[in-house]
Amino acid sequence: MKTPLSASVIALGALGLSWCVTEVTAAISDGCSSFLKSLENPSNALRSCRVYTELGFPGITYAKDHDTPKLQKALSAYCATPACTTEQYVSLFKDLQAKCAADMVPENRATLGAALYMWYMSPPQREAICFQNAAKTGNCVIDSVNEMIARGQLPDSNPNEDDLYGYLQYVTPMANPINISTTEFCTPCNQQIANIFSTYYAKTPAPFPLNFEQGLTSDTLNINIMDQYQRNCGVTLGRPMSNSGDAPGAFQPTNQTSNGMPPPAFGSGAAETIKMSSWGTMVVILGSAAGIIANI
Repeated sequence: MKTPLSASVIALGALGLSWCVTEVTAAISDGCSSFLKSLENPSNALRSCRVYTELGFPGITYAKDHDTPKLQKALSAYCATPACTTEQYVSLFKDLQAKCAADMVPENRATLGAALYMWYMSPPQREAICFQNAAKTGNCVIDSVNEMIARGQLPDSNPNEDDLYGYLQYVTPMANPINISTTEFCTPCNQQIANIFSTYYAKTPAPFPLNFEQGLTSDTLNINIMDQYQRNCGVTLGRPMSNSGDAPGAFQPTNQTSNGMPPPAFGSGAAETIKMSSWGTMVVILGSAAGIIANI
């Protein structure tokens, strides 16, 4: 038996967010739908593993909300709680495959596809939003969001994403920059966050399709983000993380000069502007800005 669902669809760039709202009707089997709903039960220990939902989005933000101290407070509280374990996620992914395998078809990409995508992305999202800047004065994602706000850069140049949720998703990771210099793109924090996701994609390939129609895979995501940071920042992603950077083999961000020049041997030596279009489109559903998946 199928349960019809109607929801707002948002086209999410695989390497950045580009929202495009429309209406579709999807169908999810009762067994899969019930399992997804059970994950949102307050008594379910896995509820906190869905990072952005647990942070309170979309309810904690609003249009043109630039209150990053509020976001920093929310991140500090969330990051002080125990992280979900690898074993929990592995078990969850197996259950999703068992309960929802028959539903992983193109007609359900805007509903089930979105749920699978957001669950798969939750482990690196947690690590990324909790990663501190080098000075240990705050979280890297807050630095990146503040820098975007200061230069008037909207997420994907889209006024509809001008809120804390839009900015936070755009910088985790910043992988599809538009009209910004290499200096602005290749900050240590942006590189660190990108490395978190690249390492995750390589070590933890998605056990289920991330998009039921366009062939989006962990490899696709990783190749694209590695290429962006190699070409524009001269750095190789996928190395072990270290807040201090002094661990053997730890990831080391490259430095960029103040005029936006790429590092030696990359580019012409003149300031560069990155003008990228999406490498691919991931259709997901985020409800009335973010939370309708909770009701699947």
